[in-house]
Amino acid sequence: MGERIGLGYNNIGEVFIVTEDYIVFRVADESLLLPDYLNIFFRRPEFDRYARFHSWGSARETFDWSDMREVKIPLPDVEIQRSIVNIYNAYLTRREINEKMKAQIKDICSILIKGSLEEAGV
Repeated sequence: MGERIGLGYNNIGEVFIVTEDYIVFRVADESLLLPDYLNIFFRRPEFDRYARFHSWGSARETFDWSDMREVKIPLPDVEIQRSIVNIYNAYLTRREINEKMKAQIKDICSILIKGSLEEAGV
């Protein structure tokens, strides 16, 4: 019921309990498809648009397991998938570092301006 399809991804190896309203699945053959690659594919805005377009219902949109099984997923070689995952993870790490740096700069900006004004004698 929104712009995004609700998905959860367990990449920590612990067991979680979910209600019967949700479908739980795992990648059966990781020599063909990496779970991290699949997760990245599902997190794309294009997939959200696809799921919304192919959903059915009125008050509550439905995109069920049979619909999910019809999704065509591009499957490059597993090494290419691994490279895509590594690039994506590096991007996420850099984005997080960037956000932390922006917060630090914002925190010290007023101090730097005050010091500059004092040094200039204003």
